[in-house]
Amino acid sequence: MSGDNLILSVDGIVAMRDKEPYVRILQNGNPVAQLTMSQARKIAGDLLLMASRTEADAMLIRFFETQDFPQGAAVAIMHEFRLYRYALDEDKPEGSVIDPDTGEPV
Repeated sequence: MSGDNLILSVDGIVAMRDKEPYVRILQNGNPVAQLTMSQARKIAGDLLLMASRTEADAMLIRFFETQDFPQGAAVAIMHEFRLYRYALDEDKPEGSVIDPDTGEPV
């Protein structure tokens, strides 16, 4: 990111129009997104997941830099590790999960 002093923050509101709760994302104090509860939870989960995965990727890179492995070994293991994670992501639980917004199976 540039040195623009970007400040992201989060707050919550109850909308007057529908009396529903929403989470807002603000950039330098200005609202840039208003999310339903399910949208906010999805994004929060995605942030936690990506933070964990990026930490693991960084650890692999640092580990391979300190070892006497052939050049390209870190790239190869990173590729295989990501393919493994993607395969795990495709594993769906048995039965149906209900979308809280629509009540429909997903």
